[in-house]
Amino acid sequence: MNSTSLKVHKGIDNRLVFRVLDPDRAPVNMCDYQIYGRILDASNGSIVLEKVARQGSAKGTVFFELDSGDITTIHSGTYKFILVATQPFVTGIHETGATVEKPLYVNYNNDIQMEMVVTEQAIYDPVPSVILHETDWTGDSFFPMNAPPTLGYYSKAIAGARVLNHRSSVHSFSTYTENFTGVLQIFGTLEETPSPYLTDSTWFKIYPSTMSQDIEYVGYTGTQAWAFTSNIMWIKLRYIPSTQVVDPGIIKKIIFRA
Repeated sequence: MNSTSLKVHKGIDNRLVFRVLDPDRAPVNMCDYQIYGRILDASNGSIVLEKVARQGSAKGTVFFELDSGDITTIHSGTYKFILVATQPFVTGIHETGATVEKPLYVNYNNDIQMEMVVTEQAIYDPVPSVILHETDWTGDSFFPMNAPPTLGYYSKAIAGARVLNHRSSVHSFSTYTENFTGVLQIFGTLEETPSPYLTDSTWFKIYPSTMSQDIEYVGYTGTQAWAFTSNIMWIKLRYIPSTQVVDPGIIKKIIFRA
């Protein structure tokens, strides 16, 4: 090690690479040892995290790997870090307390602790959800096949996973309705600049996972959540109030995430 200071970042996987050298700067074979990395609270020395390090194929190479989940509960700040090699005191006996521990790092002051800084530089703010309120819909008539003109309400185009460059194509949304009776439909397109009209052939139907039809409500008040998987560019929603009841109610809010 050229420095006693290490830095790891929350939100991503981290790999710290060490080389174990003898006083002549030659690599040391550590195959007979189990190597641990320990992160210690700088204020009281308590162990915050202990994890087995992995030895590389090259002699004396040690990898200490921290998955993003390992340090998700560790607060950002400065900690102490120790790299320790252990081997049984008696060959073949591995009980607790029956091992010999040796530090793999010592500076010129015979300190075996390195400084580790945990940062939040890799943590990002998620893309905010799209919220559709009552006033965010556009009413328009459309003409279903073999049926009279119907009044529907259309949302704006919402960016899908493909536009946002997400590797996961899961989209989720929740609806809050008040005494609503009617149908909610989902449309998607692969076009970069699609037509604003759902009658255009580039728009196609999408159904929530495990379903093969539109979402239907019958006098429903409350919240429901849905999800679907599709690698699409843009999404539009359309809801159609029922004409079979005097008061079809309303969709108060939809919260959409891609």
